[in-house]
Order: sequence, then structure tokens, then C-alpha cells
Amino acid sequence: MFRSASHPTKSNAAILFIAGLLLFAFLLATVDLRRESLWNDEAWTAWAIRSPYVRDLLQRVEGDVHPPLYFLLLGGLDRFAGDSVLALRWPSALFSLIGLAATYALGKRLFDRRTGIIALILLGTASFFVYYAREARMYSLLMALAVLATLLYVRWRAKPSLWRAFAYSLAMTALLYTQYAGIFIIASHLLHAIVTQFFSRTQLRAKWYRLPLPYIVAAILFLPWLPTFIKQMHSNPNGPLAIPVPTNWATVAALILILTGGNWGLMVVPFVLGTAIPKMRQYSSTILLLIVWLLVTPISLLALNMWFAPIYQVRYTIGMLPAGALLVAYGLRHIGLPQGLPTGKIPIRLIASGVTIVLVAWLTYVQLTMFSELWPPKPAWETTIRSMISPRKLLDATISDMAAYSPAAYYDRQLGVRRGVGLDLSWRLQTPEEVHKLVSKLDSEPSVWIVLPVNTAKSWQVAAQLDQNRSIGYRSGLGNMVFYRFDRGGSTDLQFEFGQRLHYNGKLLADQELSTQAGQQLCVNITLETLEDVDNSFSVGLHLVDITGNVNAAQWDNGFGPHKAHETVALAPCLNIPQSVPTGPYHLELTIYNWSTLERLPVLETSIRTPVAWGDVLMMQAVDVKP
Repeated sequence: MFRSASHPTKSNAAILFIAGLLLFAFLLATVDLRRESLWNDEAWTAWAIRSPYVRDLLQRVEGDVHPPLYFLLLGGLDRFAGDSVLALRWPSALFSLIGLAATYALGKRLFDRRTGIIALILLGTASFFVYYAREARMYSLLMALAVLATLLYVRWRAKPSLWRAFAYSLAMTALLYTQYAGIFIIASHLLHAIVTQFFSRTQLRAKWYRLPLPYIVAAILFLPWLPTFIKQMHSNPNGPLAIPVPTNWATVAALILILTGGNWGLMVVPFVLGTAIPKMRQYSSTILLLIVWLLVTPISLLALNMWFAPIYQVRYTIGMLPAGALLVAYGLRHIGLPQGLPTGKIPIRLIASGVTIVLVAWLTYVQLTMFSELWPPKPAWETTIRSMISPRKLLDATISDMAAYSPAAYYDRQLGVRRGVGLDLSWRLQTPEEVHKLVSKLDSEPSVWIVLPVNTAKSWQVAAQLDQNRSIGYRSGLGNMVFYRFDRGGSTDLQFEFGQRLHYNGKLLADQELSTQAGQQLCVNITLETLEDVDNSFSVGLHLVDITGNVNAAQWDNGFGPHKAHETVALAPCLNIPQSVPTGPYHLELTIYNWSTLERLPVLETSIRTPVAWGDVLMMQAVDVKP
């Protein structure tokens, strides 16, 4: 069923060459592996495996959207290697190396050694591959298992046996326990098996009853995790931190760009120049397998993303990457020139080999040079936190609120952000009154640092309270975190702008509380100054939000209108608070957004020349809704 033109013997030179390619790919994936900081997902990985108890690890994974195999493997290695950036990332490089070797083996089995080598080169230099080979997540393991499962599938279909069926079942089970997108790799195998089983002219048709066996075994082995999978899909199918991606042509174009490096024409040329297309009949089953493997995952994810739940992320498609490399390698392997072409004394086959080498080198160069264009650097958490720690005195007080799974919390564990006198607000939600009392305990401290997220009301309240009688001696920000030092004496009021278009006039009053009742109207005064000409594409939103930040109890939205630069605009919005609103602590959030796209202008703290990002919501005042 699967033709192979490979020779039974292996030369030592070929083995050394392949080993050299694998070593080069491994060095490419591991060079300067600690240079970039861990980002959100990697910090979550470090937190998930941090507990010494498997039960805790499984509970944390269950609260996310992924299965547990990768975290169990990394957690086991963590016991010996620790949780440094290098220790967290090197297993991914190892998994990617296994995937590369398996891709070579699969290419050699399906076609020949040369095709396997070309596929190894193309895959090992693909920016998609290199990026996730350097990240402490499960995606390189997903890719490696996708190739291994496909290799075992090919072996099982070529010569069915119970042992081969069982080995294939284990590979499929590992896929499902690594990443749920593995189901689409299995689906591509099953689709190929059905087509070849019932449309093949070989004796395989008489053995149709063997077809379901490995899939039944894999399904049975996955059953213990099935209730958790269903729960995860109901609660957060896209993960608690992921940003939904729409199913549209822009998303498809972005995927093609990442897969081809923007030079898809180079991958089509080999099929035009050579005999790859005429020989497809000879390799019909193999080509069908690769095409199905390549297409099923992205099409299925995008379809589910459109019609059922927002689950698509480009990284989930990495399992089909080897299929693309093998298809392109097949085309490059069969580059040829017309027999009647005048070439002098140079053999046509030698010229064709030279064209193949040039195209492979060109594709490799394009893929490597496009890396920085397609994959921007990760946020510099370590650099930012080291810069904050450097001027900080040992006994300086610090008010912090870091989610345990955040990059800030990871580098706190590594570098000691909260050393000395500390006030940790992360352990529960506090009311405005409680926050005020806690911060007041640090009134006598000469300097108070804050390490706080900008998307919580208590962070804005802390900053406003400290800003009343202190000057700002240090400021920095990254992501959704800000790092400030407030020194006793002097005054440097916090100043805020919306996207460097509008300036918020007045002192930040987030530490002051208004009182109102359900069923009444709450009116406030807002003064904004335009920093440039503003057209009528923007609206103003004032929202009453509860202490969790999830419930919008009342809102006022109105067009901002066109205004000239340096014009002062006074607003007096009133919120009608429904009678049904529960009593308790709330706060007012002010946003400026484009009414056609709903995109919010970023909030920037601009009391110095270099602005610091404070998210996209300015939290004005606390509100106590009474009965």
C-alpha cells in the first residue's frame, strides 16, 4: 500500500550526515535558550508543576484546557532539574528532536532516504517548529507524537498485527493526553484508512474487521480523562487566558504565512519543474495520507471555532507541520529537467540535483530569516523585574498582587520581588475599606513599592492613596503589571491619557468612595482635554462594575464627538442603577473606544516623558451601593 524506494543498506556517510543535521537543528532550538523570559503560558506551566503532589498538578491542569501528559512528564523532570528557564524549556527541544528524527524515518519509509533528509532540513528550520521547540509548552511533544503515531499507523497498515496495533493505540492515547488537537491527527489516519480500505484493490479489503481495533483501544484508554475533558470544554474551551481568534480569511492567511514564511511560491515550484505530479499515481496512498494529515487539523479547528466554540489557536495546528514538510520534500526530491534540454557535457541529473540543493537552501534561508518577523520577542519580564529590584533597598515595603501562575510571580520566586516588608493582596478580594486600612499601615514607611496588575480596582485604589502625599521615585510597567515606588514627601500626581489622544484632567480619586442606592441615579463629572484633533469615531463609556470585575451593574455610553486639539471637554454622565443590583462594593470604570470596532484606547500614565501602560480602563472611584 505504501511504496518506498529506499535502499536496504545505509552508508556511514549518510548516517553521519543525518546526525549532523539533527545536531544542527538541536543547536538551533537551544542556542541562548535562557535569553528570553518566560511568558504567560510558560509561567503557567511552571506553576502547574510546582507542587510536589501529583494530585495538585492534576487539579491545576483540570482547571485549564489541556490534558495532563506533558505536565506530568515535565513535573517528573522538574524534581531533578529544578524550575529554571533552561530546565523548563530543554525538554521541548528534546521532544522536537525526536519529532525531527521520526519525520526523517517516516519520509524514508514512505519515499526514500533523500526525501527524508530534505523533510528533516525543511522542518528543522521552519520558524513554526523552532519557536515551539524553545517554549515550555506541550506543542513540540504534540508534533513529535503526531509523527510517531503516523509512522506507527503506516507500519500497522502495511503489516497488521496485534503488537503493531497496540503500539499505534498507545501513540494515539499519548496524543490525546498531550493536546486535544491530537484527535484531528487520529481523524486523518482514520479517514485515510477508510478510503484505502474500501477503495483499495489489495487484499486489505478482506481484513476490514481489524480496522477499528487500535482506535477502540485508544478510546478506552482515554475514558478516565473523558469527564474532565467534557468539563473543560463546557467551562473554558479556549483556555482562561487565551484571546479568541475569529474564523475568517485573515486567520487563514496568517496560518499560510506562518507555514510558508510568506514564500508559498517556492514550495509550489518543485511540483512544476519535476516529475512529482506524474509520479503521484505511483505514491497515491502516501500522497493521500499526507494531504489529509495536512488539511484535517486546521479545517476542523476553524470549523469548530466558527460553529461551536472559540477553540482555534495557530499553535494547535503544529501537529500537521511534518506533513507539509514531507509533501514539499517529495516535490523537491523529484525535480527534473526535460531530456532534450541542451546542457553540454553536464548530466541533466546533476543539474536537477543542483536545482534541488539551491531551492532547499533558499527555503531554509527564507524560513530562518522570517523568524523574527513572524514570532516577536517575548515580554522581557526578567529584565524588567531585575531593573526594579536593583534600586530597591532590603527593608523597603512592597505592596503586591501577583497571580501565582503569572510571569511576575515566577520571577518573584526566582529573584525575590517581595523580600523585606511586604503586603500581599493576592490571597483574596478586599473591599475598598479593607484596602485603605491595609495601605494606611505603611504610612510611616519612607518608601513603598507597588507590584500590581492594572486590571483590578484595588490596584488603582492603592496607587491613588499612595499618590496623595508621596512623590513617585520609580516607575515601570510590562504587560498588565506596573512597578512604582512612592517616596514620602513631595507630590508627583499620577497623570493619565487615553492613547495619547485625550488627557484625563483632575486628580485620580480611586481611593475615595461614593455612596448610592439601588434604583437611584449616580452622576459624576469628567473633564478631558484633547491632545490632537479627534474625529467622531470615538465613544465614552462609564461602567459600574462589581468587586470581582466581572459584573457590569450599570453603564452609560455616549459618542465623544469631533473636537479640535487642546480643547477641554466637560462630561456629566449619569448612571441609572437598577433596583435589582445587589448591595456592596463597586467601582466606576472609564473607557474611550472606537464605536465601530469596539477597540479601546490604551490608558497611559504620563507624569514623565516615557508613558507607562495601565491597561485600557481608567478606574475612577469606588462606589458603595446601599440597600
